[in-house]
Amino acid sequence: MNRKCIQRAAMAIIASVAVLAGVIFAPAGGTASAAYEPEHQIIKIGLYYGADEMEAANLLNYIGSGYTFGYFDAQREFHPVGQTDETAITMIKDWTMYLVDGKYEDERPLANDGSARACEVVGCYHIRLNAEFASAEDAAVVAGEYPDAFPAFHNGVWYVCVGSYTSAADAETALAERGIDGVAMTASSACVTVVATGTTRVLFQFDCGANASLAVMPRPDESGAKPQTWFRNYKYYGAFQYTRLNGGNITVVNVLDMEDYIKGVIPYEMNTLWPLEALKAQAICARTYAAMRFDAHKSYGFDLCRTVCCQSYLGTNAAGEGSDRAVDETAGEYITYNGELCNVFYFSSDGGATENCENVFTQTIPYLRGVYDPYEEYVETGRKNWSFTYTADEITSILQSKGYNCAKIVSVTPTYTAMGNIYSLKFTDANGKNWTFSKYNASSILYSSQYGKYTYSMRFTVKGEGQPDSTMLYANGAGNVLEDIGEVYAIGSSGTMEKIAATGTLSVITGSGVEEVSIIGSGAAITADKYVISGSGWGHNVGMSQFGAKAMAEQGLSYKDILEFYFTGVTVG
Repeated sequence: MNRKCIQRAAMAIIASVAVLAGVIFAPAGGTASAAYEPEHQIIKIGLYYGADEMEAANLLNYIGSGYTFGYFDAQREFHPVGQTDETAITMIKDWTMYLVDGKYEDERPLANDGSARACEVVGCYHIRLNAEFASAEDAAVVAGEYPDAFPAFHNGVWYVCVGSYTSAADAETALAERGIDGVAMTASSACVTVVATGTTRVLFQFDCGANASLAVMPRPDESGAKPQTWFRNYKYYGAFQYTRLNGGNITVVNVLDMEDYIKGVIPYEMNTLWPLEALKAQAICARTYAAMRFDAHKSYGFDLCRTVCCQSYLGTNAAGEGSDRAVDETAGEYITYNGELCNVFYFSSDGGATENCENVFTQTIPYLRGVYDPYEEYVETGRKNWSFTYTADEITSILQSKGYNCAKIVSVTPTYTAMGNIYSLKFTDANGKNWTFSKYNASSILYSSQYGKYTYSMRFTVKGEGQPDSTMLYANGAGNVLEDIGEVYAIGSSGTMEKIAATGTLSVITGSGVEEVSIIGSGAAITADKYVISGSGWGHNVGMSQFGAKAMAEQGLSYKDILEFYFTGVTVG
């Protein structure tokens, strides 16, 4: 698990850090418009894919009564082809599947003595009747004439298949013995078979090759309430799509309305007991983030994944009245800049200031500007102050463990942004070689699970143990930080204009009068046996601080106030 995922997972429900992988930057410009209209309202969320593809996937009605089978077209419109009244069904790959202790596996289990264990089997060879049917209903009528037959939708045509056998030879033998007018066959490597959960009874088979994937839509019950479906201990709105991308296991995708999706995001990105206006700000951020990423995982057949590497999404289990209300009351609202959808980011806490996007990621984006944040001071963030001391040997070890062939590190040179956040760290070893890490890499390079020492945000400073604290200088107010004091001139003791040294002491006029301060400037090398990293905040510091949103809401500010504070010059609506 990468560092960003570790941070987000640890915060769990309270708050999270938006992940940086696969960043798509929205261009500025365009014409102003009253509100953003998305291309469509249906979003596809990858639940299990890649290394997590499934041999079998169960569904159980929570609110609902049975399922409709079908497929989604390129416009994400659902086309029904059949249905079942069963409330518990399992989609399995069309393979020889063994039913073992209620689970479907593609390898026959062994007994303690090493022999093949006796178990029930769903074979992938069948007898397909030599007849085509006009509808699922017609196929179901004929299938009812056999004890082991089922409707099959193959390449847009309805058939009836009889039996399930583990080999072509067994299917051929059964065909002759049973005197059926049909052909022994097996479907393509894209085929998905539906069985009644916990049994080998086949209900339906879907095989349209690469042209369409099986989709299962839960049917409403007599109450008319919106269906919800159990899948792997979580409840979800919407339909489920099943695809065997490479002819192996099944990729499972949740296909649902955008607003229902956001209701499954908010409880895992922000505490549902937080003020409504903060939850609304989070809902609009999450909705905008998602809309910017339609087809982001197109090769897998979905838009976003369910993990912290996109946005946390775990269905409706943790949804509350507040989080649902926040989604409903902001339905259809997005964040735009000059009429274009924004590429928004959010994170746990900024520790006092957010940061310009280009100082953390890559591009300069006009609405992702750093702002000084006076609001977090009024809430407990859990990461208001943190500090770790690294020995030179530990820093050396961390760099070496991350693939850098360095000798013992003898100095560290930090530089800071105008907002007072870290910008770069240069490490110099005993041989005089240098390694410089900038932007987000500067905040992550010293993150070490081995030593239990973590740089949680971009907002930290570096000093040698026992040396004076780094001092940020301000000119004419707190809003004007002197980023590089090595380029600043002042009137010296001789009465002449002199360049300020990067280290040493300095007489400055403060609110308390003239004071002597020690200066360790941005860009000055620090040589020490131990280095103290002191910081605040948790996250990448770009965009909206979640704890800042909470604090602003508690002070009576609206969700629009929150978003317009953290995203410069945007329109919310």
